[in-house]
Amino acid sequence: MLGVDQFVPLTTQNFELRLFNMDGSAMSANSDLLTLSTDSIGAIEENQDIITVHYGNGIIKFPSKVSFNDVTWTLNCYCSPNVLGALREWRSQVYDAKTEKIGLPSQYMKLCYIVRYDAQGNERDVLKMPGVWVSSLNYGDMNQQGGELVKVSLTLVVSKVIPLTEAERS
Repeated sequence: MLGVDQFVPLTTQNFELRLFNMDGSAMSANSDLLTLSTDSIGAIEENQDIITVHYGNGIIKFPSKVSFNDVTWTLNCYCSPNVLGALREWRSQVYDAKTEKIGLPSQYMKLCYIVRYDAQGNERDVLKMPGVWVSSLNYGDMNQQGGELVKVSLTLVVSKVIPLTEAERS
């Protein structure tokens, strides 16, 4: 579509993940550090369960509950700033290995936004995900082969995804 501005592709590399406290009033601890260290975010998938009802010799299908898959978030690990330390801090809010206590939802659940931008930096797709939390933390591979950047990853538990309209983004 040469010369037609309405058909501009949305590319995979123009995105960011933003974390806020659950009430949305302030950025959560280390939010900028984690946003800037992001390497990739797995696909966000919405699934509709189905209720099947037998009717005569056939079946009728109705929609049931909606569920969302957990998402893998991969980050580039730096010594300074301490990306792994920030992730461990969030993970310890869910489960503290030292005290063996599980935290309170108000401490570990975060309001998360995933924003996709076009090539000019305009927001084109915004997903609001209230109540995300870390269920697992992968400390990254180690080997004696060479000098590659360590990538750490975590699993974000997603309970709800709300696509925001253009008016809601303003």
